[in-house]
Amino acid sequence: MAVLVGIYLLKCQSVEIPRDGASSWTATWTLLRSPSGNQLDWEPLTRRDIEKTFFREADALRAAQDQGATFARMLQGDDGLEPMPWSELHEAMPMREAVLPLRKSCAIH
Repeated sequence: MAVLVGIYLLKCQSVEIPRDGASSWTATWTLLRSPSGNQLDWEPLTRRDIEKTFFREADALRAAQDQGATFARMLQGDDGLEPMPWSELHEAMPMREAVLPLRKSCAIH
């Protein structure tokens, strides 16, 4: 799961913890930045683990997203930033490659 929070990309991953025949969940979040600002060259800025465990995976992921988004807002000094979904297209292929086939020549002859 990945979302944009302002200029940062926030990725969250769940971690299953088996105990005595039952499972609980925790999560980690990683905040990435694009040094060039073009959103093609993401590099990790910080990674944190959620300290709590949850009965449901969805709750662990939500807690990771909340903590990571709060950290990204603090770094940018903007409490109003809301997480926006990050398209799988961006992760699978750089945007310039996805847009290039859509261009048509505008050459004047």
